[in-house]
Amino acid sequence: MLEIMIKRLFVLLIFVPYLLFAQSAKETEIVILHVNDMHGKIDKMPYLATMVKEIQAKHKHVFLFSAGDLFSGNPIVDKYSEKGFPIIDLMNMLPFSLSTIGNHEFDFGGEVLAKRIAELKHPVVVCNMVKMPKYFSKPKPYEVFKVDDVQMAVLGITQVGEHGFPDTHPDRVKEFGFVEGKKMARQLMPTLQKYPVRIVLSHMGVDNDSLLALQAPQITAIVGGHSHKALQPMKVVNGVPIVQAENYLKYLGMMTIKVVNKKVVSVKDTLLPINKNIQPDTALLRKVEFYNNNDEFKKIVGYVGDTIKGEMALGSLFTDALQRIAKTDLAVQNSGGIRVHMLPKGAVTVRQLYELDPFGNELMICKLKPENLREMIQYGYYKEGKLDIFSAGFKSRVYLNDANKIAKIELLDNNNQPLDENKIYTVAMGSYLCNAYRFGIQGESQSTKMTTTDALMKFLAQIKSANYAGATSSEIIHK
Repeated sequence: MLEIMIKRLFVLLIFVPYLLFAQSAKETEIVILHVNDMHGKIDKMPYLATMVKEIQAKHKHVFLFSAGDLFSGNPIVDKYSEKGFPIIDLMNMLPFSLSTIGNHEFDFGGEVLAKRIAELKHPVVVCNMVKMPKYFSKPKPYEVFKVDDVQMAVLGITQVGEHGFPDTHPDRVKEFGFVEGKKMARQLMPTLQKYPVRIVLSHMGVDNDSLLALQAPQITAIVGGHSHKALQPMKVVNGVPIVQAENYLKYLGMMTIKVVNKKVVSVKDTLLPINKNIQPDTALLRKVEFYNNNDEFKKIVGYVGDTIKGEMALGSLFTDALQRIAKTDLAVQNSGGIRVHMLPKGAVTVRQLYELDPFGNELMICKLKPENLREMIQYGYYKEGKLDIFSAGFKSRVYLNDANKIAKIELLDNNNQPLDENKIYTVAMGSYLCNAYRFGIQGESQSTKMTTTDALMKFLAQIKSANYAGATSSEIIHK
C-alpha cells in the first residue's frame, strides 16, 4: 500500500508542474498577410479585399503589409493626372497596416512620392533612407504593434543598388541619400531585441534578405519583395524564415506566427492564389472600373502578326523601334526595362505598350565604340546574372569560361561581320540605361525629346505588322 502511494505521489510531482505551466501559458497567434511588387496591377484588388475579410473573420490578430513597388506597370495608375494615385486610393479601401518603399516608388520623383505617402492611411517604414529634401517627411525606421501583451516591431528596408541609390533613374533620387540596408538593420537589432517579435519588411530581394538572415539570426522573419519570387515553401536561412509573394497580386502571402509566453515557437507561411473565382468586393470593383474607363489607353497603335513571346523577341521589337525612330546605326535595351512576357497576336493598344515600357525613359542617342558596347554588355551580365542587353544593328556572342565568367565578347553586324573597332557608332537607348549602366561614352549624349514608349508607338504605326517570333540578338557560348 505504501509503495502504491509513493508511486502516485511521484507521478503527481512530475505532472503537476506541467499542468500548472499549461494553464499559465499565454499563447498568441499573429497573422501577417503580405503582398509585394504590385506595380499598379489594381484589377485584382477587389478579390484581395474579399480574401482579407475572410481571413480577418477567422483570426483575431491580422495585419496586412506591402513590401514595396506600388508603381510602374499599369498606365491606368502611372499615367493618371496625379501619378500613382489610383493604387493609393484603392489601398486606403483595404486594411493595410504597414508598407515599405520599393525602388520604383521613386520613378515619378521625390515630390510625387511625398504626396502619395501623405495620402496613405497607414504608416510607411524605411530605416536606410538617411537624407531627403525638406518637402519629404522622414519615415520612421520601424513601427511597433501591440498584440495582446506581445509587442511586434517591424523594420522597413528599401533596395539600394551598387551605385548607392535604388534602381531607378538617377535624376529621380539625386536629392536623397541612402545606406546599405543590411548594415542599418544590424545596427538597429540591439534596439529591437527587447521586442518578442522582430519582422523585417524588406525590398532588398531574396539574395540580400538571405545575407541579412546570416548576419542577424535574431530576426523572427523577413517579409520580402523586389525579386518577384514565389517562395513556396518559404526559404529558411540561419533559422530565419524568408517569405515573398511573387508579383502583380498573383498571391496573397499568409504568415502565421505562434507566440507562447512572449517567445516565438513557430512561423509558417503559405501563398494563397488571388484569382477571379473569388467573389469581389463590390466597392473596390466599382472603383477599379472607374479608373479603367479610359478610352485613351484603348486606342490601337499597330498590329502583331504572330505572338511575340519572351524577352529576347520583345527586346528585338524594342530595339528595332528605337533604331528606326532615332535614325541611328545601332540600338540597345536592357532586360529590366521590358515588363511583360508577351504581346499577343492581333491589335496592340496604347495600354499594352505602356505595360511593356512603363518607366517614361527618354530616348537618347549616344556615341559609342565597340569597346564601350562590350563594357555595357559585361556590366549587364554581371548585374543581372544573364544576357541583359538586347540590340538592333548588331548581334553579340558572349563566351563564358568554366566559372561562368566572361572570357570574350564578339560583336557582329547584320552581315555577320565584326563591328569596326575604330568606328564611333550612334546608338539609341533609354535614359535609364544611358545614365545607370557603367560604360564609356564618346562625347555628350543627345536627347530626342521623346520617350522610348513614343518610339514604340511610332514604329508600330509605320509598319503593317510586327513579326518577331524566334528573334534573337545575343547568345551565350560556353568555351
